[in-house]
Amino acid sequence: MLSATILVGAGVGAVVGGLGGRLAMRILFLTTGDSVKGVTSDDGFFIGRFTLADTASLVAVTTLLGIVAALLYLGARPFVLHFGRLTVPLTALFYGVVGGALLVKPEGVDFRVLEPAALAIAMFVAIFAVFGGVVSWAVNAAARENSWAQRWSWWVLGPPLVVVAFPAFLIVAIMVAVLQQGSAASRPWRVVRGGALLAMGSGFSLAAINLASDTLTLT
Repeated sequence: MLSATILVGAGVGAVVGGLGGRLAMRILFLTTGDSVKGVTSDDGFFIGRFTLADTASLVAVTTLLGIVAALLYLGARPFVLHFGRLTVPLTALFYGVVGGALLVKPEGVDFRVLEPAALAIAMFVAIFAVFGGVVSWAVNAAARENSWAQRWSWWVLGPPLVVVAFPAFLIVAIMVAVLQQGSAASRPWRVVRGGALLAMGSGFSLAAINLASDTLTLT
């Protein structure tokens, strides 16, 4: 499941985060106009310059971030499966709000110079939400009996695990592996689950307040 989640995170991060982000930036450049051409964005890209190298760089970054974000979902999965069919939409909402709160900053360049600001915020929140929803659905599907994650050869599933050789990925992977070992029927696990849901709910609430405040400031 670690390997499958890494593959899912990398693929969805590259497509939804990288290519989707690039498309969003192109749309915002067209709606803003040439006045922002050449301005350096918060991520170090030149607004209005769309080159293969810049796109490849963005896709590489979102691929790595996608792996971490997908592994974090795998870690949270034992706590949120209780929601059943609501798991995917709730995960999409969580990732959209929390991701949006982390990205949208009134003091940054992107959301001050790109217009309309409301469209910029909506598109990037949507990118995070789509990422969360797709990752949740795909990881849940991979965990089912006789799924592709259970049937594919280790010649395919083994190489992605090389990312855990890097300390940041290794720490997240170890945390995720430990969280998969809990017994849902045990009282300590129920306490842990309650604490985890409380922490996620609190984080979501703070992110929602922050995102709403930043949106009002920018619009």
